[in-house]
Amino acid sequence: MGMAASQARWISLAARKTNVEYEGQQINQARTALANQTSALWNQLYNMKVPTPPSTADFTTTQYAFEMGDAVETIKEIQDDQYVDKDGITYNKLVTYYSKVNEYTGIRNTLTNPQVQLVPATDTHPSYYMVGTRVLSCLSDVDRNDTGKTAVWPTYSAQLDQILLDWPDTQVAKDWKAFKDSGDPATLNNIYYWTDLSGNVNYASETASTPDSLQACIKDPTAALHSYYSDYQSNNKEVTKHAIIEYDGSGRAKTIQLEGSSAVYELKTSSVTDENAYNDAMNQYNYDQHVYEKKVQDINAKTEQIQTEDRTLELRLKALDTEQNALQTEMEAVHKIISKNIESTFKTFES
Repeated sequence: MGMAASQARWISLAARKTNVEYEGQQINQARTALANQTSALWNQLYNMKVPTPPSTADFTTTQYAFEMGDAVETIKEIQDDQYVDKDGITYNKLVTYYSKVNEYTGIRNTLTNPQVQLVPATDTHPSYYMVGTRVLSCLSDVDRNDTGKTAVWPTYSAQLDQILLDWPDTQVAKDWKAFKDSGDPATLNNIYYWTDLSGNVNYASETASTPDSLQACIKDPTAALHSYYSDYQSNNKEVTKHAIIEYDGSGRAKTIQLEGSSAVYELKTSSVTDENAYNDAMNQYNYDQHVYEKKVQDINAKTEQIQTEDRTLELRLKALDTEQNALQTEMEAVHKIISKNIESTFKTFES
């Protein structure tokens, strides 16, 4: 190989080696960037909060109750409150509890299959309404002046007063209010009544702006008839009173004496779990767990992708390293040839 050819070859090899080294640097930088991405993903994973399932203990409270006669009164809340009554008795708590009471209430009855019919008038009787097998009467036909022991008007009046109080927006209540305001018995012509199998006197409107009157149910047999009656119902009523509560050594309430009474009742305890709140918390946990697992899967998928790219770059870097070694070996061989050419050239001139 001549001097010029050797130098050209050496320059070519040096340029190629420089390119290989530059490409290797680029690969190392790319692998460093991938390593930073992996580190960021792992930091994100480590900083994620792992969902914790709820415990029933977090939704369980101690509930107190006491027996007052035949009724069991359940305590809702006990608050600290110092109070001295007119007799000088000092109460240490303000207690809210649920008490069952019988209250006179207006009740709406929905008949989904009322079978309302209007029986036409004949020579022997006028027309009348029927609901099922019950014959209806018009309220305006009731003797309002009867004061005897069997008089029904006072009872009907009390029942309709309660319906007016509890269902003021109904047509029955509006017609009854119109009668009370004006005293005109004609306003009672739209109210019909009958006694059901339970002995309750039901009141319904002949016509109304809503599709639940007698006439509406005759026109549309599938319509629901609304009737109203009044009766005593047992309800849980919230009562708040001052009380004296005694506690045992563990801090648990054991007796209660209510304001205005000398009776002391033993408090019974029970553990009550708020199932609805616990179920809501469990549903939230399940949702959070799904979100957490999805994020973990996404991070693992991204990490696997980065590792695949890194392995590809690593293989390329090894190939470049092999190529660089080969270039270095060849450059050394060319360098020896050039050195020999130079040495032989100088020896020629020396001779």
